[in-house]
Amino acid sequence: MFYRLLQFIVPPFTFRVYFRRIFYSNLKKVPLEKPLLFVGNHQNSFMDGVLVGSYLPQPIHFTMRAHMFQKKFARFCLKELNVSPVYRMEEGFENVHKNIEAFTAIYDVLKKNGNFIMFSEGICIQEKRLHKLRKGTARLAFGAEEKFGLDVNIVPVGINYTYPAGFRKEIMINFHEPFSIKELTDVYKEHPAKALLRFNDKCTEGLFNEVIIVEDPKNDWLAEELLKMERNKIIHPFFRWMFHTDDRRIAEKRVADKINLITKRSEAERDSLELKVRDYKDQLSKSGLKDENIASKLDWGWLRYFTVIAGFPVFIAGYIANLIPFIIPAALSKKFIKDSRFTTGFYVSTGTVLYLIYFSLVLILASVFAGWTGFLLGLLVPVAGYLVLYYQEIFRERLNTLRFSLKSLTNRSLIDDLKNQRNEIQTILDNIKID
Repeated sequence: MFYRLLQFIVPPFTFRVYFRRIFYSNLKKVPLEKPLLFVGNHQNSFMDGVLVGSYLPQPIHFTMRAHMFQKKFARFCLKELNVSPVYRMEEGFENVHKNIEAFTAIYDVLKKNGNFIMFSEGICIQEKRLHKLRKGTARLAFGAEEKFGLDVNIVPVGINYTYPAGFRKEIMINFHEPFSIKELTDVYKEHPAKALLRFNDKCTEGLFNEVIIVEDPKNDWLAEELLKMERNKIIHPFFRWMFHTDDRRIAEKRVADKINLITKRSEAERDSLELKVRDYKDQLSKSGLKDENIASKLDWGWLRYFTVIAGFPVFIAGYIANLIPFIIPAALSKKFIKDSRFTTGFYVSTGTVLYLIYFSLVLILASVFAGWTGFLLGLLVPVAGYLVLYYQEIFRERLNTLRFSLKSLTNRSLIDDLKNQRNEIQTILDNIKID
């Protein structure tokens, strides 16, 4: 029941506030009528699994390190959220045998054509890289087939954040072609160890196709700047929030793959590209300009200026009415969360609970003091709060555009130079051909 309640609230409301856009694509590839193991990369603690499962037609199940189940209240909450414990070698060899009981519970779910999200890397790191997969997921899948004859389908799923710990950022989730465990059962019967490796190879191959990967850490800065430049070329419908297209992820992955290729091909060529990007970014910074204005021109600019002026009273009213839920989750996250891997999960959790309490109190107090009129006005509080987020984005965008327009009038040669620099960088990327 607790899971159903959160599923009703979090995906359509909390995620709509926290994430600026969600790209959730290729779910049609997933055989939802089969027992499923989703294998995903891991950047953002338990939020990765929540995001993958939030838009599935059936409940998703999770695994979590067993030490999280030590307290009675935690065990109750985690069970209500469809979380099962698993025991890892790092938590003591003497406890590993308890995985027999844990796996039995997982098999019971799979026998009902249920699903689990597995993070086979075994660690959560906020970087654009994949780590070697552990063998636990493979053992689980082969065990389900061996003991119960289950046709478990394994679905690699790429989870790509623009900024994992950032508020009003973006998330891209894409499902890869699944494979059936029965494809590997003959190998497993003859050579179990070889089958486990083959299983992980197939998962890794799928993840490499779906995850935006920057292979060399020294390229992190360069990749991030070029990815931002790629994003700035794309103009999305302003109020649209959910997308079921993979075009955005493909575009960003292409950029990352080109950086990986040019680094392997020629260090000099790679260093030359980074120097050009640094010069371009430095000139933008000194001029107080943004790449988004060099990259593209937004339509309906006059309407956006009108919105900034006409929407100011709504912004003030909405901000004041939602001041407490705007401030407190961010303040609590800053105070208590020192590890950015847990920032999003903590912010989403505290923000959801706080707003449910706050909104209920607003409705009660408004009804007591102003009757039905107050109740109806109270219902507008979350709507006004949501519009505040868009107003802030439009205001920042218009401010940057105004600065760009003024600079175009007073220093046209600077704008032309910046455009030429950007075009040169883009041409270099375009000329890097990926087989």
